[in-house]
Amino acid sequence: MKSLVSKKIGIWFLAFSLFFAHFVLRNVAHADTGSNWKQMYAKGGECSISFPTPPQMITQTLNLPEGGKLFYDIYLAPFENKGVFLLLVATYPGALTTGHELAAVEGLMQGIVAHHPGNTLEFAEEIQVDGHLGMTFLVKSDSSYFRGQAIMVGNKLYLIAMEGKKASLEESTFSRFVKTFQISRNALNSR
Repeated sequence: MKSLVSKKIGIWFLAFSLFFAHFVLRNVAHADTGSNWKQMYAKGGECSISFPTPPQMITQTLNLPEGGKLFYDIYLAPFENKGVFLLLVATYPGALTTGHELAAVEGLMQGIVAHHPGNTLEFAEEIQVDGHLGMTFLVKSDSSYFRGQAIMVGNKLYLIAMEGKKASLEESTFSRFVKTFQISRNALNSR
């Protein structure tokens, strides 16, 4: 039970950190929506994804109440003047008990929605990525959106998202971004 509580605390911390990271990179250079996207590998090699511009990386560590640590890396790249692309890879001290992965992802979504009183969850649907359950979702406020897809694999939480001004949401661009995401076979085999 302590492990589930620490994961919930970690998920709330991640949600707040995502919004802080957006404000740090809000005014960076324009991204190209053409064919110049470049594939990059996460620092630990557990996954890859393509960004329209080289992403900046933020690394954080969170001490959990029972003594473990939550490590996460956030990769952020601008999308024109419209928003930010991001990949978050969070590493928990241990894997969730089988069957609780979707609850962890739902906790992350709830943290994003609860971050601001004006946020609403427009939709959330279960998905499968390489045989792992996850969620694809859209959170909106009066002026902004957060379009994401999250998957929990073993002790890793992957969040692929676009965030920006509400009027500039481009589902086709988000779809292109998400389709470039791949979990490495080594990460799948090491669970």
